[in-house]
Amino acid sequence: MEKSKQQTTNYKGISANESHLSLLVKENDIVVFGVKEIHRLSNWNKNRVHNTLYSLERKGLLRRVKRNSYIRSDALNEKLFRIATELVKPSYITFWTALSFYGFTEQQVKTVQLVSTKQVDSMTISPFKIETATFNRKRFYGYKKIEDFVIATPEKTLVDSLYQLNKCGGLDEFGKCLQNAWDALNKKALVDYLIRFDNKSLISRAGFIVDQLSLEKTKDVDKLSKYKSKTPVKLDPSRKKHGKHNHAWNIIINHEIKLEEIR
Repeated sequence: MEKSKQQTTNYKGISANESHLSLLVKENDIVVFGVKEIHRLSNWNKNRVHNTLYSLERKGLLRRVKRNSYIRSDALNEKLFRIATELVKPSYITFWTALSFYGFTEQQVKTVQLVSTKQVDSMTISPFKIETATFNRKRFYGYKKIEDFVIATPEKTLVDSLYQLNKCGGLDEFGKCLQNAWDALNKKALVDYLIRFDNKSLISRAGFIVDQLSLEKTKDVDKLSKYKSKTPVKLDPSRKKHGKHNHAWNIIINHEIKLEEIR
């Protein structure tokens, strides 16, 4: 009886306009929307749309994530990745978020990390945060659609992460992820993505780490040595330039990858 009363109270708390708008959003499977989208779907005037969106937000059924952009509160956990990639267009999920998605790390992150060709400020949709790194167009590749969101392929996730180690937990964490991923990786795709990224320092680091971790190499991986840096490169860009010089990859070994911590 108590449950029935509660359901009736909740139902009566929603107006006809609010109920209709909520139904439109669900039936049309849209997760990020504003006045323009609702106006097109409902044929309501813009004042009616504004007022209904505002009242649904006040009641906690919608959340405003940025100016004129709303999401359904009940879709946040289930559709988080889709929400993130629809809020930022064009974009794809990468770095630690994608490493976790693919199971290369046991770390569970509450930050959705994206790459876009646009500069976008961080957003917080409690308890989650959406952070976007900006890549130029020639490095915006190597992604695919899985279910209803866009994510970097495993190979491009590793390339992106090596490029910005601070976004995947640092060099030791990257080494662990690379080792965990290695057997299932498409080595040709990995090498092609590294070369296409057009960063010789990145190639030197990748080649050295593969050797350092004693990962099984293929002819494609051996090809990387042709593209290595001609000048000495710090293994860890965040640390000072001191340490032994590895001539094979022209790497200054300024940090020893802690193998015992990643096995």
